[in-house]
Amino acid sequence: MGITNLTKFISINSEHLLVNYELHNTFLVIDGYNIIHMHKFYTNYNFTFGGDYDKFASCVSEFFDELLKCKVIPLVLFDGGDEDKKLKTKIIRAREKIRLASCYTYDKPSFKQQPELFSLHLTEVFKNVLRKKKIKYAKCIFEADDTIAAIARILKCPVLSNDSDFYISGSLYIPTYTLQNDIVRNSADDGYAKRCKIYKVEKLFHFYNGLNQSLLPLASVLLGNDYVEQRTFNNFFRHLKLPPVEQKMFNEQLRRIDATFNWLRRYSLNQAVIEILSRVPKEKRQYVLNIIETMINSYTDVPLSLLAILDVSAEKFSEKHMQDTSKPYKFEDNIDELIYIEETAYVTNISHREGIAEQEATNILKEIGLVSNESLVNNLPEWFIKDFKMCRYPGYFINLITRKWFIFSVLVEDYNYESSGIASLQILNVIYRLLMSEIDKEKTSMKFIARGENTRIKYYCLEGNDDMFGDKLPSLSNLRNIPITIRREILNTALGVTGENCMNDFPSAWKLYVAAMKYWIDQQKERPKLMYHIYSLLLAMLYDIIDLNIGVYRNLHIFQQKFGETIQNIQSARKIRNYRLEYSMNLTILDAIYAVSADDCMIAGSFFISNFEIDDELYLRPNKFNVTITHGFSEFQHCLNFSMHLNALLGYPYRPFNIEKLFNGTLLYNLCNNFKKRENVEAYINSILHNSPSLKRLFNILLSKFKSLSSNRTNVNKYKKQNSEYEKKQESAQENHEEKFV
Repeated sequence: MGITNLTKFISINSEHLLVNYELHNTFLVIDGYNIIHMHKFYTNYNFTFGGDYDKFASCVSEFFDELLKCKVIPLVLFDGGDEDKKLKTKIIRAREKIRLASCYTYDKPSFKQQPELFSLHLTEVFKNVLRKKKIKYAKCIFEADDTIAAIARILKCPVLSNDSDFYISGSLYIPTYTLQNDIVRNSADDGYAKRCKIYKVEKLFHFYNGLNQSLLPLASVLLGNDYVEQRTFNNFFRHLKLPPVEQKMFNEQLRRIDATFNWLRRYSLNQAVIEILSRVPKEKRQYVLNIIETMINSYTDVPLSLLAILDVSAEKFSEKHMQDTSKPYKFEDNIDELIYIEETAYVTNISHREGIAEQEATNILKEIGLVSNESLVNNLPEWFIKDFKMCRYPGYFINLITRKWFIFSVLVEDYNYESSGIASLQILNVIYRLLMSEIDKEKTSMKFIARGENTRIKYYCLEGNDDMFGDKLPSLSNLRNIPITIRREILNTALGVTGENCMNDFPSAWKLYVAAMKYWIDQQKERPKLMYHIYSLLLAMLYDIIDLNIGVYRNLHIFQQKFGETIQNIQSARKIRNYRLEYSMNLTILDAIYAVSADDCMIAGSFFISNFEIDDELYLRPNKFNVTITHGFSEFQHCLNFSMHLNALLGYPYRPFNIEKLFNGTLLYNLCNNFKKRENVEAYINSILHNSPSLKRLFNILLSKFKSLSSNRTNVNKYKKQNSEYEKKQESAQENHEEKFV
């Protein structure tokens, strides 16, 4: 997360610190989560409706196609579990996102300038693209920054990120904001290159003569990072003379950065540490010194454990590692003998708003009484560690193991209801119990953080005991030794799927998705309220079938230019032949999929494609936005998310699916909003598909099978609030019709 305003500082001084660069014929170590954040904006990504994952996948695919065309070999690394230093920052950011997302309930949302949120499945979609293109990627057990920088230094290649920590790490560094669109012929005219700007730390040393790599971690400590609050060094900054305010250096943090680099260049490492500690109260010195030593030594550590996954030569890496390994830094002086120097100059404190957020995060951590034990990772089964490093599991698995906590992602939801994550807690509880099966014999509770009443952030307890399995869950170490059929039974039980063969009606690529839908509607006190959501999800599953038959089209004008005349010819020919498809409903879903015709897909295409874009009326009248629709899909996404992760932990008893082929939030919102206006939704859908009989048959078979599956309700969520404080009343006319679905 880096040093506040350091990226801005580098950009202001870019003529001195950044160099024009052609990216080609090289390794490139990519900060995975950071690059996902970048693509969200490159695609004009809209998260309001939950995630247009197909658009995101297309953009990511194009980006990596460009890199591969430039003969760049990407190596992507992801963060794992959170380290202690990140916890307060995570809470502060979640609090801010909850506040920002409240506009969709309490204000008129803007669909042109959206607050910064995060769709739940972007990482999964990103990994799907990497797998498809055979790009190597891996996950660190904890934070990845040091590993990313170390691998880049050894391979003598750049890092791609937008994290300001990499200005300090000593590696070559390409800030994502400097990447130019498209690719060009390289200067040697023997291939392609992507133009950008590169940062070389030597430029910083030249700009501040006397500064060197050993001093840079001190800059990170002094200027405020996730390890230490900047206010700890207020007395130290009274000692520094900040440069005067000027047009470029318009805020105090920018001037602090300049003054810190300017000050450090005059000292050796040990002298600088003495000067810093002398201005820290004695009772805090050991704490600050521990942070300083940790920061300095973290930049010299070189991990070797991920090389096989990334397919990097271990021999080459080890040789370079031996050359670069230096003795860990240890401060030898007696810190208690240093004379405390009290400075008197005025220093600006952090803003009132930042102070409130920080205090609230501190209070939550105190209330939770969080106990971290990162050494528990050392006792995990080898297969689990291997799978984790291969990115088969999410980072929060480590958080559950080491500190028994979880923070729900903030999605757009209706703040008149409880958090959309609550519906998914039963699945999270099964994951937690499996992970803690050998570590926590007493089955103590875990803590999770989510939105509370209105816009407040709140922590809750999730009990480790559960009536669903009793003591029948296997231990984590034995999980891979039990038959896949038993593991599938565990998953089915967690999702409320009963009956040995009840999922056999669905294609393997849809089974987990459909099972998660079944679980989700089981958690509702009033299932009929989700009728429109369910019809939308089932109908939207057809768009992948259409894509497979005629290609991917998301622009109606382009589609009509391509197929308009062909569609007219098909319909005219059918009219002349008095075309009536006689078909049997006695087919499996898979057979019905294979029987879908390309002609029917072309005819139905316009309806689907017209619903992939935001309705123009929402731009003009944002108060027309129905946040309750999005709330329902946010609930489903949380349920789906944990279903996918439990499936992975159990060794994939159900085949993984590509969510970008099934879930498009804008399409789902538009369908659901449309269906709410219809007296009979099934009749309306059949009229839409009337001229595409093979698609109509597929939808009706799918609907029939899902109704049969969902007719047996199980596992009502005991974590859902029983009071009606947050429950909204739906229009009685809607409720009367909704009863027909179930």
